[in-house]
Amino acid sequence: MRILLGLNEIANVLQNLKKGFDELGIQNDIVLLEDYPFGVSESLVIKNWNISFVKYAIKKYRQYKTHIILKYVFSSVFFLARLMLFVRCLYVYDVFIMVAYSRFFGYRELPILKFFRKKVIFYVVGSDFRPPYLNGSFYGKSMQEIYLLTKETKYRVEMLEKYATYIISYNAVAHFQTKSFIDYRYIGIATDCGDIKNICIPNEYHKKRSIKIVHAPTNKIAKGSEVIIREVNKLKGKYDIEFILLSDMKNAEVLYHVATCDFVVDQLYSGGGYMARFGTEAAFFKKPVIITSYNMGEFYENFPYQEKIPPVVSGRPDEVGELIVKLIENEEYRKKIGESAYQFVTNEWSPKSVAKCFLRLIYDDIPKEWWLDPLDNHVLWSYGKAIENVKKDLQSYILTFGIPSLMVEHNPLIKECMLKEAGLQDMYAKSYKTN
Repeated sequence: MRILLGLNEIANVLQNLKKGFDELGIQNDIVLLEDYPFGVSESLVIKNWNISFVKYAIKKYRQYKTHIILKYVFSSVFFLARLMLFVRCLYVYDVFIMVAYSRFFGYRELPILKFFRKKVIFYVVGSDFRPPYLNGSFYGKSMQEIYLLTKETKYRVEMLEKYATYIISYNAVAHFQTKSFIDYRYIGIATDCGDIKNICIPNEYHKKRSIKIVHAPTNKIAKGSEVIIREVNKLKGKYDIEFILLSDMKNAEVLYHVATCDFVVDQLYSGGGYMARFGTEAAFFKKPVIITSYNMGEFYENFPYQEKIPPVVSGRPDEVGELIVKLIENEEYRKKIGESAYQFVTNEWSPKSVAKCFLRLIYDDIPKEWWLDPLDNHVLWSYGKAIENVKKDLQSYILTFGIPSLMVEHNPLIKECMLKEAGLQDMYAKSYKTN
C-alpha cells in the first residue's frame, strides 16, 4: 500500500501526517501542485519532473491568462501536465488523502478514482465546506460573488459526498452535507512543532512589563483583531501589560515572542472550539490560548471523550476581556492550562496518533461513534464576524437571492435556524405553506 498526501498544504497538516505514517512504516508521499508559501521541509516532499511540469504550467498560465493567444496555449499545457501527473498517481498510489481544495481537474477525477477502487479520504479544514454567506474570510466580497462561491462550495460537497470513500468533517461546517461523515473530533490535527525547539530562545528573558500578551492578526476581520486590541488597551491602565502584534515578522521572531509571552489571544469568532495552527505552536511552549466563539459550548456538547477536547481558554466573544483578566491575575491557572495544552498536542494530536486514526479509515475499522449525521445539525455556526453582522448579512443574502440560495433544503432544522437568525421566520412559513 502506498499513500498520496496532497495536493495543497494547509497549516503543515500534510507534513505532520507524513511524519506519522513514516513512524508507522507506511509508504507515503506528499504531492503538491503549488509551493506552500510558509515553507515545506525539502526532505518530506516528493519531487519529480511530472510535478515540476505542473508547477511550471500553473505559473505560466497565471502569467498569461489575460493574453489573447498565450492563455489558450498554456491552458492546454496546464491540462496536459495535470493529466500526465494524474495518470502516474493513479498507477502508483492506492490511497489518496486530500486536504482542503485539493483536486486534479475540479473534482472530475473522483469518478475515475472510484472506478479504479482507490480509497479517497477528504480532510475538511473549514472554508472548503463552510457556506460562504456565513464565512467572515470572504469579507469585502460582493453579494453576487458570495452567491457564486456558495454554488461552488455546494458543488464541491456534492462531488465529494458522491465519490469520496470517507469525508472527515465537523458539525460547524457541515451545513451542505447530506450523508454521515467521520467526526473530526475523534481524528484531530497531526501536530509536530519539534522544529521550533531548534529556534534560539534565550534561557533568561527579562520582560518589559509584568504580563506579555501576543496576538497574530493574520486576518484582522475574521480574527476580531480590532476588538482584541481595544480590550487589551482598556486594561493597560490597571495592569502592567506588554502587548505584541505578530505581524510582518519572520517565523523565528514570531516563535521568540510566543516562547517569551504569558499567554496568547488567538481569535474571537472561531467556527467551533478547535485549536488552530497558531494555538498548537503556543501549546508547544506551554502557553495558554484564548479562543472564543458564539457556539463553543455546542461544539463539544455531549462529547464523551474529554481527553480529545483541546484545552483552550474559551468563552463568547463578548467575554474576551474577562478571560484576559482571568489569565493576567491567575498565574497558576495560566500554568495549568499551558501544561494541559502541551500534553494534548504531544499526545492526542501527535503525528503518530493521528496517522493511526487514518489507518483505521484505510482498513475500514471505524468505531460507530466516529460517525456524525449532518442532518442533526441545528446550530448556525458562523465564522469570522460578529453575530450582529452575521445576521444582517444573512438577511441581505436571503432577500437578494431567495431561500433556495441557502442550499440547505435537505436539512429543515438548519434552514429554520438560518431564517430565524436572519429575522425571516415569516418568509419561511410562507415558503413552507407554498411547498
